[in-house]
Amino acid sequence: MTAGAGLYVHLPFCRSRCGYCAFVVTTDDSVREAYLSALEQESRIAGGEARGSSFDTIYLGGGTPSWLPPEGIVRLLDALHRDFAVEIDAEITLEANPDDVLSERVVSWKAAGATRVSLGVQSFQDRELAAVGRRHDAADAARALDLLLRSDLRVSGDLILGLPEQTAESFRESAARLAGSGAGHVSVYLLETEKSRTIEEDRSRHPDRYLNDDAQADLWLELSEMLGRRGFQHYEISNWCREGEEARHNLKYWTRHPTLGLGVSAHELWDERRRANVSAIPAYLAALGEGRRPTALDQPIDPQEQAREKIVLGLRLAEGVEAGRIEGWVQSCGDPALARDLAAWEESAILEHRDGKIRFTERGFLVSNEVLCRFV
Repeated sequence: MTAGAGLYVHLPFCRSRCGYCAFVVTTDDSVREAYLSALEQESRIAGGEARGSSFDTIYLGGGTPSWLPPEGIVRLLDALHRDFAVEIDAEITLEANPDDVLSERVVSWKAAGATRVSLGVQSFQDRELAAVGRRHDAADAARALDLLLRSDLRVSGDLILGLPEQTAESFRESAARLAGSGAGHVSVYLLETEKSRTIEEDRSRHPDRYLNDDAQADLWLELSEMLGRRGFQHYEISNWCREGEEARHNLKYWTRHPTLGLGVSAHELWDERRRANVSAIPAYLAALGEGRRPTALDQPIDPQEQAREKIVLGLRLAEGVEAGRIEGWVQSCGDPALARDLAAWEESAILEHRDGKIRFTERGFLVSNEVLCRFV
């Protein structure tokens, strides 16, 4: 039995696919009814497995959950409340695109139990949005933010650093506009060009359309400083929030708290097993049609892997990891070079000791992938 577990549900439907997207999504709405029915079936099965556990976060991700008709969101959340012990003060997050945020939809989301919306702003520059196929423009994003904030929902806004056509000044303008909007949470992601063939080829052919790596690094540091002045705390590599507005669900991933995952391609950590669902919708529907969970991966996590995960995931957080845990791993892992690397990272101010923990510095976050991969 687990208290305060998390529940993730993947809704893969989108009106169109963005140029940088690497997630499992579909623009074919013809399977939507079958998919929702399969989700209800998986909810019943997983709810039986989780009997006795309580859940204090639900996260509807995608895809574009806001593209689902409001009655679909109501139907889904009703099923989750039926099959799982959802705590009264649960954080229930829905991802949304700005052009889907309409008054009647917001009212419906709130009535269904949503408490938080993660809004895919990505940029406040029309040229940048058009370059990656986003349907909304800057005016849509501003209108959506205003409507959500007036609804008393908690709001998080996403931005992307490294978009085609983006300049240092245009990114500064977008970041300042989101920080001053009233949203209590800001997520900023670096564009991962290698995950999209379209973007990768475009950058290769037209490098002048993209900020170089050094410029992006400088803007990242400048961003964090600006958000700090405006009252935001940098609590995870890509996330900043005002006091008390952390993304409670996402914190469960970084602290290894149990989560269940429903829907195509969903992942979970439950009973110290990592499981993943199939990533093709037909296979997902077929498995649930046979009355079984559509699992593609189901692996136990041994104590050594648990210890490694606590370091790799914990270092993503600004608070860091207990120094003794990291030093113990370095001594026992059988890699003598890792001890030298650890000393070098501290000497070069990539990592620092503070309050008995080892943590990344702000500049260290910029090279976190290179550091974390040494613990794999």
